[in-house]
Amino acid sequence: MGSLQAWQDRLDRPIVFEMVFQVVGKADPKGALLQAVRETGARVADVGIDEIDEDTDDLLCRMTLFTTGDEQLAAARKAAEGIEGIQVREIIDVAMEAHRGGACEMVAEPIESNTDLRIVYTPGVARVCKAIQADPELAREFTNIHNTVAIVTNGTAILGLGDIGCVPGMPVMEGKSAIFYNFAQISAVPILVETHDPDEFIETVVRIAPTFGAIQVEDVKAPECFKITRELDARLPIPVMHDDQHGTGTIVLAGLYSALKMVGKKMSNVRCAISGAGASGTGITDLLQQAGVGDVVLCDSKGVVSRGRDGLNEEKRALAERTNKDNITGALADAMKGADVFIGCSQPNIVSGDMVRSMAKKPILFPLANPVSEISRAEALAAGAAVYADGRAMNNAIAYPGIFRGAMDVRARCITFGMMMAASRALADLVPEGKLLPEMMDPATHAAVARAVAEAAE
Repeated sequence: MGSLQAWQDRLDRPIVFEMVFQVVGKADPKGALLQAVRETGARVADVGIDEIDEDTDDLLCRMTLFTTGDEQLAAARKAAEGIEGIQVREIIDVAMEAHRGGACEMVAEPIESNTDLRIVYTPGVARVCKAIQADPELAREFTNIHNTVAIVTNGTAILGLGDIGCVPGMPVMEGKSAIFYNFAQISAVPILVETHDPDEFIETVVRIAPTFGAIQVEDVKAPECFKITRELDARLPIPVMHDDQHGTGTIVLAGLYSALKMVGKKMSNVRCAISGAGASGTGITDLLQQAGVGDVVLCDSKGVVSRGRDGLNEEKRALAERTNKDNITGALADAMKGADVFIGCSQPNIVSGDMVRSMAKKPILFPLANPVSEISRAEALAAGAAVYADGRAMNNAIAYPGIFRGAMDVRARCITFGMMMAASRALADLVPEGKLLPEMMDPATHAAVARAVAEAAE
C-alpha cells in the first residue's frame, strides 16, 4: 500500500476551509486567483465548478484551502476579493461541518413493519430477556454489550487544550467513536462524567459498566487518571485502558522497536530522556521498562524527576524510585546529555539543536507534543537526529482499536503489559525496512494488532 499521508501533514497546513466564489462574466480569472491565494501561504488542493448560472453564465466554484489558521484564511480571502471578476460567496470551515450534528450516531436494526416491531420489541423481546435471565452468558450472543466500549472522560485533559470541560470535549470523544467503528467495527459510546473528584468518577463508571464490554478512559488529567484507571481495572471484570497512558505507550514502543533496528542499537543498552511526567510520560515509561529498556530519565516542568527532589507528588516519587538509575538532577538539557532516545509529552519548542547534539550518536527523537512538537523535524535533523517522528506520525489510533478488538474477542478481563507489548511488536513487524510504523488506513494493521493481543491474552 502506498503512502496515505494526510494533505494537512504533507503541506504543513492543519486547518481546512472551502471558499465558494463566483466568477463573474466571460473572463477567466482563476489563474490569477490561484496565484494570489498561494502568495498568502495558503495551499490550494483543488478547484471545482459547482454550477453555472443559466441567466448570466457566471460560474459558481469551490476551492479547498489548507491553511495555518484563521489569520491565513483572512489573508487568502482578501487576496481573492482583490481579483477582478471574483466574488467570494461563502467560507466553509470543513472541520466544523464534519462535526455538525455529531461525528457518530447509534444505528439500529431496521423496523420496516409492525411485524418487525413485534419481534424486535414486545412481545418477542421478552423471550430474549428471559433467556438471558436464565443464563447471563447469553447476553454476549443476544446483545451488543460484548462489542461496545465506553469512552469515559471528565474533560480535564482534552488533546492539547487542557481542562476545557466535558461538553466542549465531546467532539473528540465522537471522533474516537468513529475511529473505533471504522478500524475495528466496535461500537463506542462517549460518556461525559461531570466531576473532578476521582472517587465520584470511579463510582459513576462502575455503576454503568454492565452496559459495556470494555472501558476506555480518555483525556483525564494526571495524577487523578492513575487512581481512576487502577481502581476501575481492579473492580471491573472487563478490559480497562487509559489511552493517554497505554495507547501512547504501545505506539511509542512500536516506533522504538523499528527505530532501534534502523540505528543498530539494543533496547537493553539505551537510555531514554522523557519530557513530561504526566499520563503519557508515565505510561510510556512503564511499558518501556517492561520491554527491557536500559534506563529512563523523566523531566517535568521543574526539572529531572530524581530521588530526594522536593515537591514530588506520590506518583512522581514512585517514578523516581523505578527510573533514573544514576539519579541525574538538573533540567531537561541534563537528562538529554548522552541519551540515545528523546520522547516528548510536554510543551512545544523546548528542545534546541544543541540539546540534540549533546545526545549519544545516532539519536532517536519522538517529540509528541500536540499540536506543535518540542522540536521541529528540520531543526532536529540538522542537529544530527538519526530518526524523527512527531505526534502526527505516531498516532494512538494505529494501536488502540486493535487492542480492544483482540481483548474483547477472547473475553479478556484486563489489558496487560504483555498484550500491549504484543501489539507493539506486531506493528513493528508489519513495516518494511526503513519505516517506523505501518499505515493506519490499512485494515491489515488493525487486524494484526487484534490477533497479537488475542494470542497474548490467551
